Amino acid sequence: MGMTRSSLLLASMLLAAALAGCGNQEKTNSNGSEAVTASSPSPTAGQVSGAGGDSTNATPSPSAQEEEKADTIEISVFGSDADLQEMTERKASVPNGSEAEQLKAALSELMKESDDMVSMWKDIRLLSMKFEDGIVTIDIRIPDESRVGAPAETLMIETMKSTLFQFSFVNGFDILVDGEAAESMMGHVELEHPYVK
Repeated sequence: MGMTRSSLLLASMLLAAALAGCGNQEKTNSNGSEAVTASSPSPTAGQVSGAGGDSTNATPSPSAQEEEKADTIEISVFGSDADLQEMTERKASVPNGSEAEQLKAALSELMKESDDMVSMWKDIRLLSMKFEDGIVTIDIRIPDESRVGAPAETLMIETMKSTLFQFSFVNGFDILVDGEAAESMMGHVELEHPYVK
């Protein structure tokens, strides 16, 4: 009888081990089934999309919205506070065109005044802008009445840096005055040719 209990106990343990093994296999199969189930709706959805006109029309709507969003991008434009002491920031939307078009739009925004920000560049005339090999070359003309002191000239350069360097494709910029690589814009701050990130 002792042998029978041992045999029964051994058989129970083997049965329990076998069931535990089956349980793991069931979980694996269950996970495998879930993976199949998870992938099954995709073809079904694709079949429904292909067969049903409404589903097909529903798919382009988000794409159309993305295209509308892709028409413009939001950038930061930098200027000054009313006392011309600190740099301030505002957001602006510019066309999401070529890199050169984005840069031209950013420079245009940099030269605009707003209610809460003074543009350091508002009276500066942009003669041309060229973008080549990651470098933006800006040719400007500075009217005599637009000349400022050293702190404001430094702030002008900082606002240009902050505005242009937010673009990942810009590696540097160069400021020319009337077509020449001048030592300074207004005689106070030495210009780098070019400024680099």
